[in-house]
Amino acid sequence: MQDAGYYAIRRFCPYQGVIQVVDVGEARAYSLDGRHWQVRMRTASGRYRWRGSVSTDTPPDPARSGRELLSAIRAAPPLPFPLADRFELWLLDRETRRPLALVKTRCERAETEEPVRESTWEPFLMSQNDFRSQALEASRRNVDPRARLPRAQDVLAREVNLAARPLPVLQWFERHPDGSGTGLGGLRVDASLSGRRLAAEDFPELLVRREWADPLVEAMVREYHEYHAPLLLAHQGLSSATRRWLESVAFGARPEQVEKHHAMYPEVLDPEGLKVALVSARLIAAS
Repeated sequence: MQDAGYYAIRRFCPYQGVIQVVDVGEARAYSLDGRHWQVRMRTASGRYRWRGSVSTDTPPDPARSGRELLSAIRAAPPLPFPLADRFELWLLDRETRRPLALVKTRCERAETEEPVRESTWEPFLMSQNDFRSQALEASRRNVDPRARLPRAQDVLAREVNLAARPLPVLQWFERHPDGSGTGLGGLRVDASLSGRRLAAEDFPELLVRREWADPLVEAMVREYHEYHAPLLLAHQGLSSATRRWLESVAFGARPEQVEKHHAMYPEVLDPEGLKVALVSARLIAAS
């Protein structure tokens, strides 16, 4: 069996968490929780196609690559695997030309040379409707209840994208171990931006810039990150302050999602809080 690759990637577009990957060349397995693995096999054309799911209890696939993949899953090192998607595509602020919102990531530089077809940042799948913003609802208290109002996620998407319009610029960056990033190409990237080196603090730590002149937009961005807290805790390299904030939100408000994803967390600063969240998740599931 060839050497297996073990790594993690962030799932876009839009953001849907961190995926663990086991790669044996002709086959790959992907998991959001470290327990259930979805399999893709390389076809004669070189593309990968979905081929169902496996677990450590799954009988060996008769195909050689399937047997190798299952063996690699069973021999996998402890989770989570190291993040490999160090190339990041950012929507830029129109005034500062600094990263504003993360659109997608890739593992190989060659993938950043493909044409950028996205021109906007999307917070959720179009079919998703469960995001609520208390800040937005408070701002609508005096609005006619019969009025047809846009969803919170649509308001958030509009406000974030407005900060990049009318001609949005999206730029790829190669992120380095110290958190800094080197600018590459993208969409409408001026020659003066290509090759620039930005410091770690020039990049939002999470998915979207946290500081906004409009208090409502800033509150909605915070609520967006809080909604994704159980997934964001799987990110590596977070500051202690950010990880503590995400843990306090996730453990208290979304224990079921924490139970699903906690094996992906590179560290836990409040182990007792995690225990309480896991107990709460089991009680909810049993009710």
